[in-house]
Amino acid sequence: MRKLAIVTDSAADILPATARKLGVRVAPMRINMGGDDLRDGVDVQIGPYLDQLGSLQQLPRTSMPSPTDFMETYRSLAIQGYTDILSIHLSRSLSSTIEIPRFLAGTMFNDVHIEVIDSRAASVAEGAMVLEAAAVAAAGGSIEEAAAKALTIRDLIKIQFVPKRLTNLVKGGRATVLQAFAASALSVKPVMSFNCKGEMQVVHKAHGMGRAADYMARSLADQGQEQGELIYFTLHTRAEKSVERLANAIGEHGAVSWCGGCATIGPCIATHVGEGAIGVMSYPASLHSPTLRSEEMFLSL
Repeated sequence: MRKLAIVTDSAADILPATARKLGVRVAPMRINMGGDDLRDGVDVQIGPYLDQLGSLQQLPRTSMPSPTDFMETYRSLAIQGYTDILSIHLSRSLSSTIEIPRFLAGTMFNDVHIEVIDSRAASVAEGAMVLEAAAVAAAGGSIEEAAAKALTIRDLIKIQFVPKRLTNLVKGGRATVLQAFAASALSVKPVMSFNCKGEMQVVHKAHGMGRAADYMARSLADQGQEQGELIYFTLHTRAEKSVERLANAIGEHGAVSWCGGCATIGPCIATHVGEGAIGVMSYPASLHSPTLRSEEMFLSL
């Protein structure tokens, strides 16, 4: 009899209690802060981390989980009798994390069927694929069914976000100093998303956070017209007033959708988008498992 497990990394921003409930194994991303090598979600929690992040002169460095983390996770699952592992990870364009599972799957765990999926996304967009696949596994589904569900969501999901400032993206090498200067000088708020290759890109430039929120709300409404009823989550890094403005804008535009809740971007991704970022993630409601309680899916402050 086949037995399926789901593995991911902490950039998926899944609520730990939900991961434990569904049996999702989470390899922690690493954050180097002041010379200390810290495990995202283990040694670092989002609330205290945001308290420190804005005052640090040197941006913490984020890196992939250690190969040992993945090796021990896979070995433990094999010992427990799992015959299939679906491993879903942070976009390859942002991190080399996925290369470790790919290597292990091809060389060291031949007795276990390991399938590795590039989410081509980050944060709760990655997390949605993981949790929906985990719901399939919990219902007794096969690895083929769980992978098909994750890949279908990957093709249809949309995540957009707006950093309050480009400072951290510049420090982390993901935006140029010139872009940051232009954004600061003109009060431009770049709305960012992921393309079909999982590359981060600017999809709109708005003058002020209010217009950026309005653009994301209109984009959500357009997605609903194309895909039918959606489930969506607003997300932020301690930007309650701005995310409330976004929620109001979504209501005003009458998107064909229902709100799953408000999520918090976790420490790994928050390092780069900084405090004050807001965003929205959405995918067809028909793909959402009724066994998943939306308010318990993702991190929150």
